[in-house]
Amino acid sequence: MAQPGAPPSTATPAARPKDEFADALRQCLPLFWTAAVFSGGVNLLFLASPLYLMQMYNRVIPSGSTPTLVTLSAALFLALATMLVLDAVRARLLTRAAARLDRLLSQRVFQTIVDLSMLFGAGARNAQPLRDLDQFRSAMAGPAAQLFFDGPWTPLFLVVLFILHPLLGVVGLFGALLLLGLAAMNDMVTRESTATSTEAATRSYVFTENVVRHADPVHAMGMLDDLAGRWRVDRETMIQRQTGGGERNADFAAAIRFARLALQGCMLGVGALLVIEGKILPASIFAASLLLGRALAPLEVAVTGWRQLSQALAAGRRVQKALNAAPPALAAPTRLPPADGRVRAAKAVYVPPGAKTPALRNIRLDIAAGEAVGVVGPSGAGKSSLARLLVAAARPTSGKVTIGGVDTARWTPKALSMHVGYLPQNVGLFPGTVRDNIGRFREATDEHVVAAAIKANVHEMIMALPQGYETPIHEGGLGLSGGQRQRIGLARALFGAPRLLVLDEPNAHLDAEGERALAEALAELKAGGCTIVIVAHRLNPLSQVDRVIVLNQGTIEMDGPRSEVFGRVRTEVVRSFAPQPAE
Repeated sequence: MAQPGAPPSTATPAARPKDEFADALRQCLPLFWTAAVFSGGVNLLFLASPLYLMQMYNRVIPSGSTPTLVTLSAALFLALATMLVLDAVRARLLTRAAARLDRLLSQRVFQTIVDLSMLFGAGARNAQPLRDLDQFRSAMAGPAAQLFFDGPWTPLFLVVLFILHPLLGVVGLFGALLLLGLAAMNDMVTRESTATSTEAATRSYVFTENVVRHADPVHAMGMLDDLAGRWRVDRETMIQRQTGGGERNADFAAAIRFARLALQGCMLGVGALLVIEGKILPASIFAASLLLGRALAPLEVAVTGWRQLSQALAAGRRVQKALNAAPPALAAPTRLPPADGRVRAAKAVYVPPGAKTPALRNIRLDIAAGEAVGVVGPSGAGKSSLARLLVAAARPTSGKVTIGGVDTARWTPKALSMHVGYLPQNVGLFPGTVRDNIGRFREATDEHVVAAAIKANVHEMIMALPQGYETPIHEGGLGLSGGQRQRIGLARALFGAPRLLVLDEPNAHLDAEGERALAEALAELKAGGCTIVIVAHRLNPLSQVDRVIVLNQGTIEMDGPRSEVFGRVRTEVVRSFAPQPAE
């Protein structure tokens, strides 16, 4: 309760997160509305055919007037040509709307895929949101759009049928309700099969991507047949569900064809009866048949294409859910570059995505600018998790991490990348050239790229490659040795002269020459005042550090000068870090 005399509260409720998918669709609305106007023209001009037929029977044939026939035929041709143009323009508008949606969302979806892998771990490392966007975008410009743009005009043709005669209108209305009922039944019957097959297909694609990514051990250890058996489970589920849904959909498609033909036959029969009774003119029979066909056309699409339409709508909802799960980073309120590379962790706790126990617990850490620190410990101690927190590749579950006195949560990735270099265990080179990878795929000058390579002592190694800096790199660095990938990754980490450099197992794949080049690079960086954090299992790279931190089960067990910590190490797990006795 507010105290007497206290000023009124100015707190405002938290802003609701922006729905980017809905916003992108709203930006496409002008094209949709224009397409709707053209759809109106197409449907209105369709009335030219039944009107021409009625005028032919009622005026031209009784009078035998050739000029009237020519005039009416020319008018019909003009109307049909105009309808053709409007229909083509409508299709172009929908295609452009789909392209606009892609331009508005594709990059955000790409960023979301990367962000989701950080938020939810390896289980979210797939391109399914992008496939979902493509599926929804294709439906926007496909036959399914006919339901949305031609469907609202069905009542117009039914009204015209009622004008011709109420009984004809009743037949048309009955037909429309029948097809809508079939569409609803089709959705109810195939909904579960469609959802299950989509989930199984997604699992199958992700599993296939993982197997292909690790094809070497698969072949080397004879795992292909067993993996194929595991893959087949999801594949069979997908095929069975798709087959079942497809068969039911085919049954409804056959039913709709029968219903349409039966309704048209009924319309002709009812019309003939009304002509016999003298209630309508003979031409009205054929006009009513044309009007009924046009009225039912979009509803027939709804039945036969309902499965594709529902899948596209479900894909759109999944894209919307993915975007909402990984909203874009807000502009950093503090954009001043850090004055130095000092790093601080305050009561940091980190629970990896999908895990139930923390990988890091109550981490309290201060690293001064220009200090070189080694991080050691047994496997699973949390060393790589700590490295990821220090470069903002992961966010602490609680507590905070600061770089240069600024919370990493307040930095945009682009701004922070100007001051941080990171070499993970899995280097992660991308398809492109050596130059592209070192320059982080930015519009970098040759001087800056070469400077980073020289600083990492890899310039000569790169020049020895077949095409030097323009040597193509395939997915995952295929075509390069493990040591070459790691050394190029180090050059990428040093691009732009970062103030903070975090290296996770930087010598895991290096030979003696590579380790010597790494030591020289680290010595030069240390002399230049760069803050260095090295996660290591071997002693060699730690020769450059001033201080060593020992992690065990997610907590800091020891932290102090290198010689002091190594002198206190006793466990078998980290015995290799102890200083060797002088000879």
